[in-house]
Amino acid sequence: MKKYNIIILPLAENDIINQTDYIAFTLKSPQTALNISIGIRKSIDKLLYNPARHELDEDEELASLGIRKQYYKNYKIYYLIDEINQTIYILRVLHMLVDSKSVLLRMLKNDDQINDK
Repeated sequence: MKKYNIIILPLAENDIINQTDYIAFTLKSPQTALNISIGIRKSIDKLLYNPARHELDEDEELASLGIRKQYYKNYKIYYLIDEINQTIYILRVLHMLVDSKSVLLRMLKNDDQINDK
């Protein structure tokens, strides 16, 4: 079974930090924030061996770009698979209530890292 590399893009890393900071400091639940952070990272690690097992996004435009998603509690982990380099790019980690499509499309249009891969 082939093993992929995982690259968490800076925006996705910031998503995790910002959401867990909100839970820890605004909602005053540091243990919940820690558990969410650990859970998200474990979910990401599970992509190492079979990232294609998760569905393409239900939005046709995002799916046509190859964007897949994985769920963790109230969060969606969006990613792309680069089969040639056996690499998974974690694009964003967004709460389910966020308008993910506009966030992802704006990111992809402005991010040369992804457009050049």
